[in-house]
Amino acid sequence: MGRIGALSDQVTIRIPATTRHVALVRATATTLAALLDFTYDRLTDLHIAIDEVCSRILATSSPHASRLEVIFTLGEGGMKIEASGDSPLKSGEEFLTTWSKAILDSVAEQMQVAVRDGIAVASFRLPRG
Repeated sequence: MGRIGALSDQVTIRIPATTRHVALVRATATTLAALLDFTYDRLTDLHIAIDEVCSRILATSSPHASRLEVIFTLGEGGMKIEASGDSPLKSGEEFLTTWSKAILDSVAEQMQVAVRDGIAVASFRLPRG
């Protein structure tokens, strides 16, 4: 197992905002999760949460986001993920649908969406395990 620093380690990835490139976010998450000894089930939860959050960023940005930024913060207890695009949330659009919220609530903890300068920033946490 990799040793996580006493405070935390942080990794940021910026990629083109396409569904094809979301696989890079999942690959990065998988590598980082290995440092935390995530179980297979927890890794599956992580992939589901990443796919859902990234797809919501792509679906709710106007104009279409050209970049996705995902920040992974690793700590002794698990991983926090924060994701955003580079375009504002569509006017009158809710970031999470009822279905998206149900999915994320079932696989992640502390799911939050904030709007900063019009841009939706989604964050969630997955505990180690």
